[in-house]
Amino acid sequence: MRTPPPNPAPPPRSQWQTFAGYQTASDVQQHAQIDLDMEEFEAKVGEYATNTAWITEAMAIFDNGGNGVCATADENGIGCAVGGAKGNSLKSSSIRTLKGFAQKDFAGIVAALGDKYAEQLPPIYTAYWTAHGMTAAEAAMWSDTFVRKDYSAIAKPAGSNQLMKKGANYQTVWMYVLHELEDAIGDCYAGDISKNDCGPGGTAGACGNAPHAWDEGWAFYAGSQVAATAAGSVADDGTLIWELAEKRGSDFGTTDSTGPSSVNVALLAEFIKGRDLIIAADCAGAEPVVQKIIQLMTVPLIQGTLKYAFKADPANANGDCAADAGKNAMTASDGCVKSWAEGWAFAAAVLPQIDQCSPSAAKTVEDALDIAATGPVAGGFDGVKTAIESTYGCLGITCAHVGKYSTTTQCTDPVASSDSATAPALALGAAAAAAGAAFLL
Repeated sequence: MRTPPPNPAPPPRSQWQTFAGYQTASDVQQHAQIDLDMEEFEAKVGEYATNTAWITEAMAIFDNGGNGVCATADENGIGCAVGGAKGNSLKSSSIRTLKGFAQKDFAGIVAALGDKYAEQLPPIYTAYWTAHGMTAAEAAMWSDTFVRKDYSAIAKPAGSNQLMKKGANYQTVWMYVLHELEDAIGDCYAGDISKNDCGPGGTAGACGNAPHAWDEGWAFYAGSQVAATAAGSVADDGTLIWELAEKRGSDFGTTDSTGPSSVNVALLAEFIKGRDLIIAADCAGAEPVVQKIIQLMTVPLIQGTLKYAFKADPANANGDCAADAGKNAMTASDGCVKSWAEGWAFAAAVLPQIDQCSPSAAKTVEDALDIAATGPVAGGFDGVKTAIESTYGCLGITCAHVGKYSTTTQCTDPVASSDSATAPALALGAAAAAAGAAFLL
């Protein structure tokens, strides 16, 4: 675990941060340090086999922030009490936490903005999980529900720890990155792109002409531990979504000639493009950039789902569940439960989008990977792969984006289903429908 620096006064503009090739236009160093919380959280859930208090201690990091507790009053510079959380990612008067991301009131934002530009994916995710077993209150904070769920009667700790950490990263943080981009466009239309907490007390205009919320989006995508350059961030890849895209790019043969994964190279370009459009007050021009970012950020989730569906398929003689057909996640081997849980965590992160494209495809994936099922990967990996690939055109991605894992086959064309032809406008907005399958890296 890296010790974060103290909470200093904002640096002059010449010293704004560069994370994985993205030059921020405002100070987001403290924001980016949410990756230190994630690093601590992942390390703590990794103690599941040796520490009986691992869940309680992990959730304390999730709920209150990491970096231990304050030994002296106001040790963190924002008023902590002795024995209180110190925090890694500090705002002007509070500690930013993963819980705060997970419990964001997206519905309140949508209602407040009315017919103005608003969050696009959260209503889809809430609706999906309301229809698939969560109460309305649970579905409103679906990622918090996923991380906080009591899995003790459903899956061995070898799997539940994976559900917790991947839910925190690839549902909670993943969606919050997009929230910041949506917020940036809302700020743009409101004529104050530097709002939020940029400057003392969130003073409007404190950053000058800087797209602060957009910068925060990249800070939460890449984190504080990546290298300054994109190429350097192949090795120093941090703990957040940039790291995920690097891992999956390596797994699926989708690495760019410049070094990073193709997804990260394309996303970096889109984030830079959006930053500059918002600085130029071209709010409408930035909207389709968000759509492209959604599409690209979905690729590693698809890759993760496919990878672990393959590893957890009992029909795969070289997989982790070859001896576990018909066993549930309480009776299968630890290795099988781990891969199965990873598959379910990735699937749960993308199922609402797949369902918008094809409910039947989503059902196939859910039935195969739900950690509460009676056995792993019902229907087999090929069924999962065919179902997911049938929605690529709707999701605005291609077979080339996804690549292929291990000995699996590379698809040649998305298989368009009758309902996916009209789904993009429902799932991802008009801009996604216009982009469709033609959007390439």
